[in-house]
Amino acid sequence: MRKIKLFLIVTLLSSLASAQSTLRWNYPCKPGTECWNALTSVEERQEACQIKGIDLKTLSTEELLLITMEHPFFQSYVAHDSPIEGLGFALEGFNGFTEFKRRPDAMKALRDVYFREDFSKIVTLADSAEMGAYSLNWIGAELIMRDDALLNQMSSDEKAEFLKRLYSQLLIKQRYRDVFGGISDAVSAYIYYKVMKTMNVNVLEDAFNEQSADLFRNRLIAKDADELKTLLVKFEEFVKSVKH
Repeated sequence: MRKIKLFLIVTLLSSLASAQSTLRWNYPCKPGTECWNALTSVEERQEACQIKGIDLKTLSTEELLLITMEHPFFQSYVAHDSPIEGLGFALEGFNGFTEFKRRPDAMKALRDVYFREDFSKIVTLADSAEMGAYSLNWIGAELIMRDDALLNQMSSDEKAEFLKRLYSQLLIKQRYRDVFGGISDAVSAYIYYKVMKTMNVNVLEDAFNEQSADLFRNRLIAKDADELKTLLVKFEEFVKSVKH
């Protein structure tokens, strides 16, 4: 069932395929091509997305990340109740993402790419379709950030600085809430929770009831807006407490 759902969502998103990329590898078989249209299953299309004909070791860590963010299935996480599970299904078996996560500088590359992005430029995009695709791509990048192995590539000081900058990016996105939506708040709050957890601090106890906490912790589902707001307030308080 999940494969059928993914197939339908990617078919829908194919109309939002990005313009030609300057990346050294850019999915020769992707939505809008004859090759893609000839494929009839999710498995075939996932296989067509594998990086071939180039040694993965010759691609920089940043290139691997940007290639992953261009993956035809990347934005399909939005079709799932759990964005974590959705992104897992979308990138299942993708060799470019697997290689990215192996790199010891993966989190540094992810931080560099994410923090140099100016989210206010969303107002310059042509229409709501482009704006939506843009927001989904960057929220997808945030979902990658919640990986424990990547978070543990940072020192404690780097984690504190990371959260400060993440919160600053969140404030910019909140100016365009009609585009980034509530999922933006939820994912940012989730990353805050995950980073604090790596430092042995549980920030969910005072924000969520037990059942809600399990749902948020395991699937990144926040059904109570007040609980999420409480967690975001804790995020803000932490950022204010960090020494400049």
